[in-house]
Amino acid sequence: MTKPDGRGRDILQGLVAAGKPNRPADGSFPPARPSGAVKAMSLGLDRLSAEASQARALREELASRETTQELDPGLFSPSIVLDRIPSTSDSRFQELKAAIAENGQQIPIIARVHPTEEGRYQIAAGHRRWRVALELGLRLRAIIRKLSDQELVVLQGQENGPREDLTFVERARFAMQMESRGFDRETLSASLSVDKPEVSRLLTVAQALGEDLIMAIGPAPKIGRPRWLQLVKGLEQAGSRDRLNELASSSAFETADTDERFALALQTVGPASRKTKHRPLSSSRVAWVEKKGSNIRLVSDNADFASFLQRRLPTLLEEFKGSPEAKSNGTSKGARH
Repeated sequence: MTKPDGRGRDILQGLVAAGKPNRPADGSFPPARPSGAVKAMSLGLDRLSAEASQARALREELASRETTQELDPGLFSPSIVLDRIPSTSDSRFQELKAAIAENGQQIPIIARVHPTEEGRYQIAAGHRRWRVALELGLRLRAIIRKLSDQELVVLQGQENGPREDLTFVERARFAMQMESRGFDRETLSASLSVDKPEVSRLLTVAQALGEDLIMAIGPAPKIGRPRWLQLVKGLEQAGSRDRLNELASSSAFETADTDERFALALQTVGPASRKTKHRPLSSSRVAWVEKKGSNIRLVSDNADFASFLQRRLPTLLEEFKGSPEAKSNGTSKGARH
C-alpha cells in the first residue's frame, strides 16, 4: 500500500480539524446554538405573552372606563354645597333649556351614588342640565363616579370656574358654604381655582353680606367685586340692616330683576345715603324722609303727592297732637304748619 506523502497528510488533518468544535484553553465546549425551529417557537411564545398582557390591559381599561347612562332625573339630588343662586331672570338657563329641547342633552352630568339615600344619586356637576331634564320631562344622561366629599366639591367648582358661569357673589357664597362644612383652604382654593388670599377676600365679602341678603338680591351677573365692596362698606352704617329689610319687603324690590335689586340695595345704604339718610316710604318712592342733624324733612318729587299732602296736612297735624308721641314730647300745643 502506498503511503500518503506529507502534503496529503496535511490536507487530511485540516479536514478533520474543520469538523471539530473549537475548544477553549480550559477544555470546555461552547454552548450549543438553538436551531431555527427552537428560535421560531421562542419568538411565538414571546408574542403570545405580549398579546396576553395587552388583552389584560384592555380589559382593565374597559372595566374602569366611564359609561353614560340615561336615568330618571327624579333619582338625583343636588350637591352637598350649592354654588348657584336661583333666579327667575336667568337668561343663560333659558338658553340652555331651548338648546336641549331642540338638540337633546349633549353633555352628561357627573354624579355619585348618594352617600345616605339608597337608590339615589348626588350631583357633582350639571345642576342646570338636571333642572332642564326635570322641566322638560326628559331622561337624564349621567356619568356615575366614585367621589369623596372633597372630590365632589372640587369637581363642582372647577366645572364652572373656567367658563365664568358663576358670578362674583355666587363664588363668594360657594366659598362660605364650603368653609361652613369644614373644608380647608386648600380645598377651597382647588375648587375655585384661586389662591388663598383670593379665597380670604371672597369669604370676607360673603360673611359681611350674610346668606339672607345674598339670597334676597340674587346672583347679580352684571355686578363685580368693587360694587359689592361698596355695599359691604354701606352695611357698616347704623341701621343699614333695618333699611334693607324694609326695602326687601317693598313691591319695587320684589318685581325687580337681580341686578336692579342690587342697585336698590346700594342706593339704600351706599355712600349717598350717608349724607341724606333717606329711605323710601313706599314701593313707588313718591316721598322719603331726609335727616340732617336734628332737622327732618319730608321730600317728594311727585306733584300729585305734594297736593295731596297739603290738603291732608291740617288733619294729620290734629291727629298728631292727640297721639302718644306728641304728648310724650310736649309738642301737642306747639305744632305748626
